Amino acid sequence: MFQSKEAFVSVACARFVPQALSAIILALIGSVIVLAQYTTATLNGTVSDPSGATVADAKVTIQNLETGLIRETQTGSSGTFTVTALPVGKYQLSVEKAGFSKYVQSGITLALDQSAYVLIQLKVGDLSQEVTVAADAELVTTQSGTVGQLIDQKKILDLPLDGRQPQNLLFLSAGTVNTTSNYCLVNCQGGVYPGEMAANVNGGGAFAINFQMDGAGHNDTYVRTNLPFPNPDAVQEFNVQTDNVSAQYGSGAGAVVNIITRSGTNEIHGNLFEFVRNGDFNARNFFAPTQDTLKRNQYGGSVAGPILKNKLFYFGTYQGTKIRSAAQGNVQFVPTADERVGNFAGSGITVTDPTTGKPFPNDQIPTSQLSPVAQYFLKYIPLPNGPNSQLTFAGANIVQNDDQYMIKINWLQGKNQVSGSWFWTRFNEPPDIAIAKQNILAADGNGNKVTIKNLALNDTYTLTPNVLLNTWFGWDSQTGGSLSGAPFGFPDAGIQIAAPTPPEMSLYASGYFGFGTNHLGVFNRGDYTIREDVTIQRGRHEIHVGGEAVRISNDLVNTFRQSGGFSFSNQISGNNLSDFILGDASSFTQGGGEFKNLEGVFWSLYVQDDIRVNSKLKVEVGLRWDPYLPVTELKGRIVCYVPGSTTKSTRFPNAPPWILFGGDPGCPKGGSPEQRWQLRPTRGTCVRHGSSDGFARWWRHLLRTASKQLLERHGGYSAV
Repeated sequence: MFQSKEAFVSVACARFVPQALSAIILALIGSVIVLAQYTTATLNGTVSDPSGATVADAKVTIQNLETGLIRETQTGSSGTFTVTALPVGKYQLSVEKAGFSKYVQSGITLALDQSAYVLIQLKVGDLSQEVTVAADAELVTTQSGTVGQLIDQKKILDLPLDGRQPQNLLFLSAGTVNTTSNYCLVNCQGGVYPGEMAANVNGGGAFAINFQMDGAGHNDTYVRTNLPFPNPDAVQEFNVQTDNVSAQYGSGAGAVVNIITRSGTNEIHGNLFEFVRNGDFNARNFFAPTQDTLKRNQYGGSVAGPILKNKLFYFGTYQGTKIRSAAQGNVQFVPTADERVGNFAGSGITVTDPTTGKPFPNDQIPTSQLSPVAQYFLKYIPLPNGPNSQLTFAGANIVQNDDQYMIKINWLQGKNQVSGSWFWTRFNEPPDIAIAKQNILAADGNGNKVTIKNLALNDTYTLTPNVLLNTWFGWDSQTGGSLSGAPFGFPDAGIQIAAPTPPEMSLYASGYFGFGTNHLGVFNRGDYTIREDVTIQRGRHEIHVGGEAVRISNDLVNTFRQSGGFSFSNQISGNNLSDFILGDASSFTQGGGEFKNLEGVFWSLYVQDDIRVNSKLKVEVGLRWDPYLPVTELKGRIVCYVPGSTTKSTRFPNAPPWILFGGDPGCPKGGSPEQRWQLRPTRGTCVRHGSSDGFARWWRHLLRTASKQLLERHGGYSAV
């Protein structure tokens, strides 16, 4: 880090906003730029003569060898230069100055978010002479105080990946721990795509990472996780930034992950692939009764090349994943033919009449007391096929289909560098309803269908040699959710309850048998992102001014528990099985579902001034404003709890007096008040060398302080 003998100092403050969710980012870094580059890299350098004196006003040209992109600049009075917003790839650098031979350096490879540095020494001579350095350039990256891990294409393609999911390589970054197993995502949270993960970076929390793909947000804003990455052949590289990130980044106390997808070049490239897992190819596990029944086929391809040489390029890819697995054996204990008609004689079970508390004569339940609902269900429960009322049966077959497409266009036109990518992926696991019609105990509880779409547009415009305009637009959509696997509902069995269509069922007789299905759940969400960054180079200053607006939405229709669920577990008649035959449930649970229409806009502004004091010291000062503007529920379905209040809700007068709803007096529409400008320091300030750990500590302190102040100021209400 210190090979260039430049001073390096970093100060990170646990920033100061107990009332507004704002962040002031202040850093002093003895290096060049710490840019929030999203999709590009930066090349810095110093040009000197044979004596070591710096050379001012030298012409510097850098050319992308794969696309023909050319960027030009001049060295400043201190002999230094900076070229920003360079797409990742291979470059050639040339330097020209009257009185010196032309210098040409090839073998320069720039990676995502890299702020590289080169030292160039010119030789006295004529410009017609050329000094060429053909070896791969040694790029020193002492120019950035940001701590991170680059996962390049070689790692993505060469390292083993279960399911070909590049996001698993996130955990190669130091201090990153996979905590997905600690949280119920795909199996509990609605609309979650397989491959969404919970990662904890440096103790910053499991849901504190901001994912960006091609400069657009790539986050599931409902559960605060990543959206799925494209297949490995479509990902150029991604960078995990964990400490000392720029003021341009927000919404990520733990880390920022920038993903860049592959682009076309002047050469045509393509590939086809298929990966197969099939038990027919393998020997049987010594301890397994049968061969592995899992069959997985992953196939697809990609192609990239020019449409117009040095101008317009394309990239496209497809991957399909088909998973099939035979049903696994299940064991439950079901009523015998005699028990189904109420005859428990000889079963060893003494059946008590719940209405009298006395045993039934000969342990025979009268026909008049047999539950017609139980008799309805028994038509879909097979008889025992083993000893002691044991039923061994096959469960639901596993059928999963995953298809993803991506196209990307890059256009170099005059002062513009334009790129656009479209990513579409769908996961579909239809529930096996057919098997539930034969055996309700085999009902499938895993139905799920989710579609994700992501659009990213970026334009880098060179307004003047010293002014760059970077514009990003992003849109993502995540639609779908859980699917019901119930062949019928409780009302079809004769139970007089309100239940939605399609239904959900949950019934358990403790110690004997039970089943549960999934339910209808539509968990549509998505967001728009507009971001602008203006870069101005003026003397010793490199100034970045910009802002971001993220509009999120969440439309949710969740029928979970609306159909109700029955449990037979208290042995009301002396046995849970006879309780079922009698229809005497020990508990019934029914919920009202969950319905939301949430919308909101997250605004942010920032300014950053990177000041090169001298060739060995650079100071970077940044300020970021993130006001707290709570999202709103369009129909006012936000609840405020006000202990001890006697005020009745005007929106729902039948509610208890201590329950208010969004829009009622005393209950803001978003459930909590807006906090825009209430800035003041707190005791959470910290100063440390080379670390931004303070941000996460400040965030936790902020949440504790804000919650306390809200309770004190507003009579103790809290949003639910």
